[in-house]
Amino acid sequence: MQRGEPRLAQFEEIDRSLSNLLRLFGPPNKVHHAEYPFGRLRNEGLWEIPDEAGLPITSAGDLHKRTLLRERIKGGLPESIYRMLLSDRELITSTAQLLLEGHFPASLHDDIREAVGLSWERMVRDALVARDPNFRSAVLRAYERRCAVCDYDIRLGDDLLGLEAAHIKWHAAGGPDDVCNGLALCGFHHKALDRGAWGLEPSNDGFRILVASDVHGQSAALRWLRDFHGARLRHPLSDSDVPLLRHVEWHWRQVFLQPSLPMPD
Repeated sequence: MQRGEPRLAQFEEIDRSLSNLLRLFGPPNKVHHAEYPFGRLRNEGLWEIPDEAGLPITSAGDLHKRTLLRERIKGGLPESIYRMLLSDRELITSTAQLLLEGHFPASLHDDIREAVGLSWERMVRDALVARDPNFRSAVLRAYERRCAVCDYDIRLGDDLLGLEAAHIKWHAAGGPDDVCNGLALCGFHHKALDRGAWGLEPSNDGFRILVASDVHGQSAALRWLRDFHGARLRHPLSDSDVPLLRHVEWHWRQVFLQPSLPMPD
């Protein structure tokens, strides 16, 4: 809408862009189905398909992708919602922020905005769920104020520079603000965790770091990830702060881009 595109778009166009977004920011599925939200959003009253009459559906109630492509079916926001958003640019911004806050960690927000071409005229910081202001300090203290992966602990004067408290199970997915759902990470390893570039596997002495096999590059920075494949995650000072397995398993299922690299000899 910010780019002035028509209210209705052909599924073929939506399929290309949405499938790429799902690949980048969605669950680590091998196949992504843009036809699912294209059809299911009608049930929420947020989407309409003017020529849906007579379209065949699957046993699960979804539309057939081949039919949508062959018939050049169009879909889009209902007229009333479209005009309401079109008349209020601030509403577009705040709605987009609510969706980001409700479904993705903050470390991915800028990447998603850029990927969809959303200009950010005014930041909206109203989170859907209040966060514990003590979470960051508690997590950093538990890991001795250093990255649990690479031991990064750079300070500028007395202030930590670029050390963050990451949620293992995203806050947007219901992950609690508990130390056992947190890791002290440098900005790079935090972003890589949230993108699924690395994950955790239980081991006899805690957790091992596993790096996704799809991680590649030509610069020396690649070593900042690959060199830690198979390494032991830093253990917190207290055993009561060790990451809970259910949070680690959630990240493995919903975020980590499997498979991982082969284990080193």
